[in-house]
Amino acid sequence: MVVLSDILRRTKTGFFLILVVILVLWLDSILLPLLLLIFITFAANEYFRFWHRKDIYPHTLAVLFPGYTIPLLFFFEVPFLFPGFLLLFFVFFLSVIRFPNPRHIPNFLNEAAATVLGIVYISLLPSTIIPLRKMGFTIALVPLILTWLFDTFAYLIGSAIGKHKLAEKISPKKTLEGTFISFFLTFPFTILLSNLWVRSLDLLDAIIITIGIGTLGTVGDLFESAMKREVDLKDASKVFPGHGGFLDRLDSLIFNIPFFYLYLIKYG
Repeated sequence: MVVLSDILRRTKTGFFLILVVILVLWLDSILLPLLLLIFITFAANEYFRFWHRKDIYPHTLAVLFPGYTIPLLFFFEVPFLFPGFLLLFFVFFLSVIRFPNPRHIPNFLNEAAATVLGIVYISLLPSTIIPLRKMGFTIALVPLILTWLFDTFAYLIGSAIGKHKLAEKISPKKTLEGTFISFFLTFPFTILLSNLWVRSLDLLDAIIITIGIGTLGTVGDLFESAMKREVDLKDASKVFPGHGGFLDRLDSLIFNIPFFYLYLIKYG
């Protein structure tokens, strides 16, 4: 009974999240960058939690100010080069004037690296959903749907017949069988969505996109899991019942969205 109630709770939470994302993408308004700002706020809190458990303290403002600015630059189509340089200078400036941090033993290199990684990981990469949405509502749905399908297939196949662990020390439930077979199960859906919504893509494109989505999504999942294992956490947070935190839910998409966007720019 406990297991059934847990499954129902996870299903309801997942369905609600999917509906919110689809609705915001469909409306095509300022709601999309606002949704990203909400994600960045919670994801940054989870990200800081990882580092704090290692007694490393990335500068909060140095992460959040550029993190909040990047989605707005994408939304208003501001040329990125000069503002990007100013944001990077801002990060370095805050890092320098903070040295040494009075709260603990100086850890300048680790904190500066954690700050830059945080901006890229929780803001720059997921914010590419904004220019992707500008290409079209259905186009923006493609990496989301393919990622959800691949993850679902990997989980179901791995649970049913998985014997060999993909990365046991990082994610014990991931199996080679589930991951490998999911490429073949996802491929027909890549062809279907390409024919329906991105007709500029051919068969070779569908093969590359399927491989990219499966590989990068899996790496994204393992990357976030590795951060949690490093600091002995099961979930990034408890925001979503049965689902953990924002990073737990969107770890695969953080790499898949920019991959799909960049591929369309170059080859679409």
